[in-house]
Amino acid sequence: MKSKLFLILPIIFICLSSILIYQSRNRRNDYRSTIESSSIPEPSAFEQLQKGKNKKIVDLGETMITFVHFEDVNQAILSIGDEEIHFPLSVTNIDKNQFELIGLADSPSNLKIGSTFGLAQDTNQQYYYYPLENE
Repeated sequence: MKSKLFLILPIIFICLSSILIYQSRNRRNDYRSTIESSSIPEPSAFEQLQKGKNKKIVDLGETMITFVHFEDVNQAILSIGDEEIHFPLSVTNIDKNQFELIGLADSPSNLKIGSTFGLAQDTNQQYYYYPLENE
């Protein structure tokens, strides 16, 4: 009787353990698939700009402020590849050489020489600022 009990108890224990492990794996996989299907990727800064302006906007890509004329004309030169775009500027902090671009919609007031950001344009030739993803 005791020898049968020593044989039956481990078999029952192994069976119960395998059933519990199988159920927990199924629950974990169901939970994982629910999380994967419910996660929605966040739209990029350009997509948010496009949605916010509710216009057809063309992404011109990453631009950099390469040169600034602080005397007389107060103008900044932005480069996109080989193309240069000129914008009037307004100085916001003389000590830190910070400014904002007047002809650029949504332009922050803390731009400096060498600042990089995204540039977009609508069909009316209006330019728009948007932050880059890596900043």
